[in-house]
Amino acid sequence: MKLRTRFVSDLAHLRAFVCFASVSSINGHRQVFHSSDESGAKKRAQSWHFIHHPAAMQSALLNRLGELLREVAEREIAPRFQQLAPSDVVAKPSVEDPHDLVTAADRAAEAQLTLRLPELVPGSSVVGEEAVAADPSVLDRLRGAAPVWVVDPLDGTRNFAAGHGPFGTMVVLVERGVLLASGIYFSQGDRLFLAERGLGAYYNGERIRARTATSGEQVLAGTVYVRYMPEELAEPLSARAALHHQVPGVICAAHEYTEVALGRKDYVSYYRLLPWDHAPGALIVREAGGVARHPDGRDYEVFDTREHTLLAPDEATWQRARAELFGVSP
Repeated sequence: MKLRTRFVSDLAHLRAFVCFASVSSINGHRQVFHSSDESGAKKRAQSWHFIHHPAAMQSALLNRLGELLREVAEREIAPRFQQLAPSDVVAKPSVEDPHDLVTAADRAAEAQLTLRLPELVPGSSVVGEEAVAADPSVLDRLRGAAPVWVVDPLDGTRNFAAGHGPFGTMVVLVERGVLLASGIYFSQGDRLFLAERGLGAYYNGERIRARTATSGEQVLAGTVYVRYMPEELAEPLSARAALHHQVPGVICAAHEYTEVALGRKDYVSYYRLLPWDHAPGALIVREAGGVARHPDGRDYEVFDTREHTLLAPDEATWQRARAELFGVSP
């Protein structure tokens, strides 16, 4: 019962970010003021110092989320890797992607996560990739007032079906469009990434520190995904990207976002923005000190669908990549 109370408390702390009017720093802690109840907010802020202190560790919510992701992947995904029968791989064609597919591992993992994620946050629901494929109206839950878990049960399905990586499981908790907590788990290598709004990002339990920007004399190294992009946008972007060291794409957003969060890539650029592919990683990148924005300077949001989106591990690198790829100066 105490553990459940702590999870509800964690969610209350997260929800408060949605309605904060201003934030000030006092003695190294974050103190929060609500425009309609300043005195009450001050009292609440005093009890939140353990959450916002720079040395704070993963919350109970993140710990439980990490345990769940690992458990589901080990039960439903890992045993099926390189063991899929022909009947376990089913075509899922669409106008946009006629070669899309789904496996038994995708469906089994999503079923488990749909059942168990709401236990972490009472009152929450789930928007899963496969559920939306079956019934697009499921996506409407993101527009409601209740918290929603957005789930990609097996990102990198084509890699998984082909018997190689990378592939991973991604989830993010969203309320009224705000990204609150997320996790990405790779069963290959037992690698777990977690992030919570205002609490930082973690890799296997260790806080990810913001990367120092690369020297302006070094050629940037990154990946540009032009698939799904109109030709008139793809051609000039590809020409500019050719001046950089282009790292081949691996068709796995879970991999790309975590590589950027760790500072192993200078940038990644996307165009099609399905929420389960991008929202989990966007929060991890931001909480690791990185940037997930559109070239015009707007932050990526979970409701975005089709537009240039640029990720980078730090602000200076993002500004440089934006200038060199899109011709937009700070």
